[in-house]
Formats: sequence, structure tokens, C-alpha cells
Amino acid sequence: MLDAKTEQVLSTVTERLRALFSARLVTVALYGSAVGPDFVAGQSDLNLAVVLDTVGFADLQALQAELGGWRKQGLATPLLLDQRFLHEAADVFPMELEDIRDHHRSLHGADVFATLAIRRDNLRYQCEHEARGKLLRLAGLYLEIGGDRRALQRLMIESLKTFLIVMRNVNRLLSIHEPGVYASVLARFTQHFHCTFPTMARLLRIKLGQEKWRDDGDTTFRSYLAEVQQLIAYIDQLPADGGSTDA
Repeated sequence: MLDAKTEQVLSTVTERLRALFSARLVTVALYGSAVGPDFVAGQSDLNLAVVLDTVGFADLQALQAELGGWRKQGLATPLLLDQRFLHEAADVFPMELEDIRDHHRSLHGADVFATLAIRRDNLRYQCEHEARGKLLRLAGLYLEIGGDRRALQRLMIESLKTFLIVMRNVNRLLSIHEPGVYASVLARFTQHFHCTFPTMARLLRIKLGQEKWRDDGDTTFRSYLAEVQQLIAYIDQLPADGGSTDA
């Protein structure tokens, strides 16, 4: 549960959104870590999805004027959507919308995320696209770092969440997903495919403050890169419709 101070921030921001958009405000929903056990008060951002009947430039200007004060209270830049875009984008952003649908709390209006129709084949495609694209990005950033050990450590920690989110959506495709912390996402994925990802598991412990860095550099990154490549190989085994397959 969120603390009383955070709940008051959410209430105040929601009331301000009502004042700004009146009857045009369809939905305000809290999503992400703030509706689960991964939220850390004072550290984790508060993520809001704001759905209007339509979105125009004047709406962007109205929100822009509020953001300075909201950021000081821990809010990330809101995800601003209109109803038509939300339904038409379900085939392009299935991972993001599945995550919101599965892990959100309505603060105002209709729960439009609960009724979204997301196709399994689109979700499987985006899982592979995201994993392969982020692998290329990871390799490129390694080249740019140029031997800076601390920068390399940051790169591994900051990129880890992306691959865990991909795993979470693969778990959905395999019908083994249960809402929970990232450690359980990793555990379910590795159990299904009868594999181990020890470097990712260790990076997650470091990210959560449960373990400290040692003299980590190229050796750790080499192992991390190999596990990402292994993740992609498992996704590649999945049938085009996203259905389960024997590991």
C-alpha cells in the first residue's frame, strides 16, 4: 500500500486533471511499480495514464504548465492518450498496454484498460522486437563507454529492467505469469525453460540493494550479454501465434 502522503499527492493531481479537462477526462489510472510490491517511496516514480476524448495541442500546453510542480512530488510525465489512439494502438504497443491492463489502479472514470483486446501474435512479435533491439543498443552503448567500469555497471543495471519486462510478457504468452516482483518473473521464466540466468539474478539483487558490486567489468558484461542472447533464442522458439511450445 502507498503511504498517506503519496495518496494525497494522487488525489490532488487527479482533482487538478478534473479541473483542467472536465467532462473530456475519460480515465485517470495509476500504473507501474506504484500498484505493486516493487514501489519504493521517495525513489520510485508515480506513473499516470490520462485518457481524454481527444488530445490536441492545447491539452499538451495545459499539462506542460503543471509538470514542474508534479515532478517535485514524484510524478513522472503522464502518459496522455485519447480513446481512439488507445484502441488503435493495441496491435503496436501490446507489451506496454498489457502491463498497464494487468497492473493498474483506476483513480477516475471508466476503466478503459480492463477491456482492451490484445492479440497474442502481436505480443509475441513485440517481445522479440524489443529484446533484439535492446541487445543492439546494449552492444552500441558498451562501445561508447570505452572501459569506464562505473558507466558499465550503470548500463547493466539500467538495461536489466527492459529484459525483465520482456520476460514478464513471455510469461504471459506461456500462461505462467502471475503479478509479482521482478525476482518472481525471472524465476518463472527460467523454471519454464529449464535454464539459469545467474548474472541477471545477481544484477537484480544489486539493483535492489541486496548485494554490492565487486570488481565487475568486462567479465560480468560478457555473461550478461550471453544471457540476453539466450533470452532471445527462447523467444525465437515461440510459435508465431504466441502459444506455448516445449522447451
